[in-house]
Amino acid sequence: MDKKKVTFNDIAKYTNFSKTTISRYFNNPDSLTVENQDIIAQALIDLGYQKNKLAKVLANGKSEFIGIIIPNLYLHYYAEMLNQILSTYKTFGYKFLVFVSEGNTETEREYIQELLAYKIEGMIILSHTIPSSELASYNLPIVAIEREDRHIHSVNTDNYMGAVQATSLLSKNNCDVLIHVNSIFPEDVPAYGRIQGFEDICTENNIRHDLILRDLGHSPQEIHMIMSEIYNHLKKKYPNQKRDYSCQRILMPTVY
Repeated sequence: MDKKKVTFNDIAKYTNFSKTTISRYFNNPDSLTVENQDIIAQALIDLGYQKNKLAKVLANGKSEFIGIIIPNLYLHYYAEMLNQILSTYKTFGYKFLVFVSEGNTETEREYIQELLAYKIEGMIILSHTIPSSELASYNLPIVAIEREDRHIHSVNTDNYMGAVQATSLLSKNNCDVLIHVNSIFPEDVPAYGRIQGFEDICTENNIRHDLILRDLGHSPQEIHMIMSEIYNHLKKKYPNQKRDYSCQRILMPTVY
């Protein structure tokens, strides 16, 4: 038996049950007595049966696959987010097909077409390149994370209040200058709330601050180069200010 695939017919012969009974075991086990379920379960072990996932997909049309589009893996945020999503397999049983797009819109569209060919049951989108209206046109359950979401669902945090609390805390710690470094976001992206919250608190309380918005690069090398440029710029702009992060005299928040 171990030299060929074990079929329902093989299991039926081994247990003296009908093929219909074997089918019921896989599709509606509660319709069988516990004793008969145990007999079939033991037969599967004895015969070395392996589930045919493809046959199940063809039978019920459910692939149990979820597609994931992620911009990159070198930023800890995305790597940790992916790790948490993948860890749900044991709980929910969904498998994941992951594509890394590097923020390229056309590449993401190609990846989505590839995912659709696998009859995925939904997508998780961590990128921001394709408009939500286009994503909605695929007629699939889609969940995004921290992005423009007029036409799809997105899991967002209260970016504005987070910025308000962080800026207020730094102000209370007598920082000389508050500096916010960020990418350029349109106002309909939730992360824009971090920029707005920072500016509102600094303006309302007459806090000396600097807001630096620019493209921060798309690779570890680019990010390092650009952040070095920003640091040198701040060093020249505030020559008499301490830049000791430990005492937070000038703060450069995490780059998002």
